[in-house]
Amino acid sequence: MTRRTSLSDRMLTQFVVCIALLLLLATPLFYLLTKHYYAEDMIDVIEAVKQGLPIPDIDLKEDIMQGIMIQFAIIVGVLGIAIVLTLRFISRRLWRPFDETLRQIEAFRLEKGVLPVLPESDVAEFARLNRTLTTLMDNSLKSYRMQKEFTENASHELQTPLAVFQSRLDLLLQLPELTKRQADMMQSLYATASRLSHLNRNLLLLAKIDNSQYDRKEELDVITFIKELRPSLDILSNGVSIEEEFLVGSLNVTANRTLFESLVNNLVVNAIRHNRPEGEIKLRVTRRSLIISNTSSEPALDPRLLFNRFYQPSEKTKGNGLGLAIVKSICDYHGWQVAYHYEEGQHFFTVTF
Repeated sequence: MTRRTSLSDRMLTQFVVCIALLLLLATPLFYLLTKHYYAEDMIDVIEAVKQGLPIPDIDLKEDIMQGIMIQFAIIVGVLGIAIVLTLRFISRRLWRPFDETLRQIEAFRLEKGVLPVLPESDVAEFARLNRTLTTLMDNSLKSYRMQKEFTENASHELQTPLAVFQSRLDLLLQLPELTKRQADMMQSLYATASRLSHLNRNLLLLAKIDNSQYDRKEELDVITFIKELRPSLDILSNGVSIEEEFLVGSLNVTANRTLFESLVNNLVVNAIRHNRPEGEIKLRVTRRSLIISNTSSEPALDPRLLFNRFYQPSEKTKGNGLGLAIVKSICDYHGWQVAYHYEEGQHFFTVTF
């Protein structure tokens, strides 16, 4: 079993060792000073007495004072150097496990599902800190897994009843004996059920992404993929003009086809919802990125909150607030970067591969 000492004991030990080493190294200097200011003067006096010569004119008091002052300065310098060396030694060696712990915690991500292994330390405080942090991260990871499992299971369980409910409403809407008021109520219920079903599918998609269930990836050409997807995008456009601008001949990425289609669809749908009537959407492909921009009469969005789940910029915003969260999750899953900026009345979303 590793014997652990407290941080204060370790600091005191290192401080004492540094002072002892510096004093040991300074011993020859003390010897030379003593010889110069004390011993040489006393030897001259003794030799003069032995030989019957006059005692040399020596200001012994001044030499002693000079020697004391120089030795005092050396002692203060030794202590100062010892303090500086001790602090540097502590920062480089004693705090090294703490720095490593910080790096491990900064790199820790709940969605990866891997608990970091914190470094061992023979300093009692660091060892206790690592144990506490490991317990906290382990509990957080367990809670996160339970939450993901609940979301996925709940979405699975809700999908079938919602589908049955929609199909029954669809049959009721076809009954000829329905009054206009009854038909309107049925139509409102059908629209609500459709929104719930869409929300449930989005939640299920997020849960599957979090659980890494889309592990099948293939080589895709972004330009070819957009051209194949273009007819379905035109159906969604709702009168908004969609333009393409390909600055390269091709852009190959390794991606899951289903997720990449969801990414493009969600970005285009978002661009349609936040567009002005008869506005414009541009799909631009560069050497390393896909940029989707749209005209808008709305102000800039908050990039800090934009990709959060269920974020709604205003009460008038349509949708369930999961579209951009899905885009962010898909990008994180593939190791891509997604960014937003606003310029001259246009919203820009850039996916960098």
